[in-house]
Amino acid sequence: MLAPLLFGVAAQIEAIDPELMARDGTRLRKNVAELRRMLGTDAVFCSAPHGSLATALGAPDSGDCADRLAADARVQASLEAVRQWQADASEPVVIAAFQGPSTLAAALRQAQPGLDAEALYEHLGRGLAVLVRLFAETGVHGVQFHEAAAPPPGEVDCWKDALGTAGNVARFHRVAPVLVVQDPGFKSWPAQMVACPGATQRSAALMRPHGQALSGDPQHWPEALATGPLEKLVTTTEEVPPAHELPGLVQRLARLKGA
Repeated sequence: MLAPLLFGVAAQIEAIDPELMARDGTRLRKNVAELRRMLGTDAVFCSAPHGSLATALGAPDSGDCADRLAADARVQASLEAVRQWQADASEPVVIAAFQGPSTLAAALRQAQPGLDAEALYEHLGRGLAVLVRLFAETGVHGVQFHEAAAPPPGEVDCWKDALGTAGNVARFHRVAPVLVVQDPGFKSWPAQMVACPGATQRSAALMRPHGQALSGDPQHWPEALATGPLEKLVTTTEEVPPAHELPGLVQRLARLKGA
């Protein structure tokens, strides 16, 4: 499945601000669906990693985050887009992409230094589980967690526990949980996730089913073709920049599809 993380770039179709599109479910669905038609990709993204998620989740002492998540404008718009896709005769594969617990923990610690790792990751695991349940019950087929960096060495177990909590909810709803980590040296993939390693993160020990993460910069995609056949699931380490021009994307994706 060819599914580079293309979201904000779809706003170019209507010549609107990506943030405005992300807060309007109908516009989101129309633009992202049209982008999929133009590019011939296999999936649509109803959400992309965004800093507002850390605010909605809050710190461990901020109480239950379920209501805040459900009330978040971007979450509401993404869920509405998924509902509209349920009536789409073309039956696109719908994926929700979020920041992972390591990235969220770093953001929350910027606002409130000194947060205890165990309590913080337990809180994030519960919050992400709520988010996964909301999207799974609405009808997504997959969830992707994107980490801007690997967790600190002393917090890896807490991080894996948080992903396990969210991943168990995804599997209960028969939704594939996918993990992407930008750290080029990262190879400690949790068993609860479908790993999507980049070129420098592959390991002979990674025998279970896994995907492949290309660079978020489409200019580097030809490098992936030089390393051998693409995996059955291909995404990107991060969102393709919203300002990336559509004609170039059409050409580069055509090369990937022909590989």
